[in-house]
This record gives sequence, structure tokens and C-alpha cells, in this order.
Amino acid sequence: MAPTKTTQQHINTCSAHANPTWKSAALAATMRLARQRRQFTSFDVLEELARSEVKTNDLRAIGGVMQEARDLGIIESIGLVRRNDRHSRGATTLWQSKIVAQPDATISHCQ
Repeated sequence: MAPTKTTQQHINTCSAHANPTWKSAALAATMRLARQRRQFTSFDVLEELARSEVKTNDLRAIGGVMQEARDLGIIESIGLVRRNDRHSRGATTLWQSKIVAQPDATISHCQ
């Protein structure tokens, strides 16, 4: 019996076959969302990418992009998953931004 791929090997394979321009755009979209939101999923990144003209032949490559963003210290998994039937039939990782813009607490709104 042939050995089965691990999840990590599968993600690496999908990511390796993705359009490099798409992967770069997906990472940039992830960074934009991480600056704007405390939490988001890969589906949110794919929605952001849908506004661009950059395409890839395998949307499963988003997993590799999210892992790259994690490795760069942009996001972290908070260990929660939620179901999103429009994106996947199973659970989706909920990511937390590590770079979200915080309001400046030192600014006084009183004059």
C-alpha cells in the first residue's frame, strides 16, 4: 500500500502549484486583513482576493499562504474553528491578527 500524504505535505503540494503572483497577492491580502481585523478566516482572504484579477488553479493553496503568514508573525491560530459551507465543508481555522492596528490610547478626545 502506498504511503498517504500528511496534511502538511498536501498543503505544500497545493501551494507549490499555485500561481506565484496569486500567492503574493494572497499574502498581501492577508496582511491587509490582519491590519484591519482582530480575527478572520482564509475565506475572508479569498473574498478579498476575488476583487482582484489574479487567479490560481487551486484555491487549496490558501492553506500554505496562511501558514506562511503565521510563520512571518502576522497571524496566529487561536485554536477555534467555525464551519463555513461556502468555503469548505469542514471546519475552518480562525486566525487572530498579531499586527492589528490599535487605537492610540494616549489621544484625548476632550478639549
